Amino acid sequence: MMLNYKIEGGGEPLLLIHGFGISFYIWEDLLPLLRDQFSLIQIELPGIGSSPPPKKGQNYLDAAVEGVEQVRAALKIERWRMLSYSSGTRVGERYMNLCANRVERAIFVCPANISSRRAWGLRLAMQLDTMIPQFGNWVLSGARLQYLIGLLGFNSQPNERSPRWFQEISSQPVEILKETLRSLSHEGAQPFLSAGNNTLFIWADNDRIIETPRPSSQDHIIHANHSAAQTASRQLAELILPFLGSKPLTV
Repeated sequence: MMLNYKIEGGGEPLLLIHGFGISFYIWEDLLPLLRDQFSLIQIELPGIGSSPPPKKGQNYLDAAVEGVEQVRAALKIERWRMLSYSSGTRVGERYMNLCANRVERAIFVCPANISSRRAWGLRLAMQLDTMIPQFGNWVLSGARLQYLIGLLGFNSQPNERSPRWFQEISSQPVEILKETLRSLSHEGAQPFLSAGNNTLFIWADNDRIIETPRPSSQDHIIHANHSAAQTASRQLAELILPFLGSKPLTV
């Protein structure tokens, strides 16, 4: 069964890959800024929303890449551009590694390049969950999940989007959320593989999850936190559009 997807806008195809537990909603603020110039193909990763889960024993990233390729083939797209966010950037990275001839240009927003300290904490949590699965179920539910969303997504600052993030993430199967975390190589601490001038990384300077690098020709740093896909959508669009060869935003 193919991944669930929907399309908005017109123009050249742009694949959108969401992050941890939030699918179509994460693009709500970016869509109006991009849909006049692109056909925005929004997918739901395996097990999220209406998409089928991975096959039993299948690696999550491999299942995601397989699903993305099925969508591309069904839409008869030869090559497309790609925009991925948060944990979805690791799906985008794997897709580029395996299907580089299908991607014209790729943008990674708030890439899942986790600091060594947070990677150590995630590794410890996943090891504990392996021994006591109920532990992960408890952490990824209720007040614990609400706290993590506020802390990591919004830097513990009140935000009107936080309840919707909780609603979206808490509605997903907890085992799929765990599989998403397990799919982060070295708990997300492994550096991204570069694809030269065809790749743009957009980092947030106040992101509590990622390890922000020094600026380079491939790396741009904006003033935002990990919720940048929504709370810094215009800053993102101002970088995304020219990199993809489109007209810049008008005032």
